[in-house]
Amino acid sequence: MFVNFGRKAENNEYVVHNPPSVAPVKGSVIYEQPLHERMRLFMRLEVLMHRFWHSLQHDGGPDTHNALLTLIELLNLTNRVDLKRELMKELERQTTNLSRLREDPGVDQRRLQAVIDQQRKLIENIHTISGQLDQQVKGNDFFNSVRQRVSIPGGTCDFDLPAYHFWLMRPVSERRKLLEEWARPFDDIHEAVGLILQLIRNAGAPRELTASKGFFEQTLDTSQPWQIIRIVLPQNAPFYPEISAGRQRFNVRFLQPGDMRERAPQCQGDIRFSLTCCAL
Repeated sequence: MFVNFGRKAENNEYVVHNPPSVAPVKGSVIYEQPLHERMRLFMRLEVLMHRFWHSLQHDGGPDTHNALLTLIELLNLTNRVDLKRELMKELERQTTNLSRLREDPGVDQRRLQAVIDQQRKLIENIHTISGQLDQQVKGNDFFNSVRQRVSIPGGTCDFDLPAYHFWLMRPVSERRKLLEEWARPFDDIHEAVGLILQLIRNAGAPRELTASKGFFEQTLDTSQPWQIIRIVLPQNAPFYPEISAGRQRFNVRFLQPGDMRERAPQCQGDIRFSLTCCAL
């Protein structure tokens, strides 16, 4: 098992909040494929949480609108699953696996213990979360009026929601404070998802491979708990990968989209790419 605990945060915790599209090498792009439903859930949460915080950092009314729409997406997603159970199970699984590295002389034991301590702290914090994450907004008429209208195309116009139009014109500090309050239940979720995915992404060694005529296939060792497949390409590459994966094998087709006006054909030449199969 290859494990790299990554960079250390200012508060001495090993957690990352970067978007998944941020590549380890400047000028490259990462494409990822989750290999089971739990990873799909966590990666969707990661994308939405990054989008929310990105929009929240900007001052305009449209940015606040995008942040609120993303928060509603987050709440709708988390209400469909037992997120608390999924996070705790994954954190406990990772803690068990990482504890086996305590006797490994090649592992920085101080950093390993810091990660395990952070995981245990998150398990305790998530265990204390009671009810659904939207409990504090369920009784808020203003929030619910927007939530009910977002499914209608153009449903949040000022003539439909004058109170919302009024709020979007308020000082950015006032809008940001309210959004941060509504998003506070996601603080531990954000940290847990970031840590889980960071550790999984670091639990794999990249390999430089070639896709013959734009196609690559590989069998997976079913004794390993594979979770994510990652492909890295140059940012200026005129093609992208389409990954199809099952429990025992996966394949990659590299497609050349051109100007995006027609269906992308498969590349006919050999494609060099970096592949990482992640298991922790």
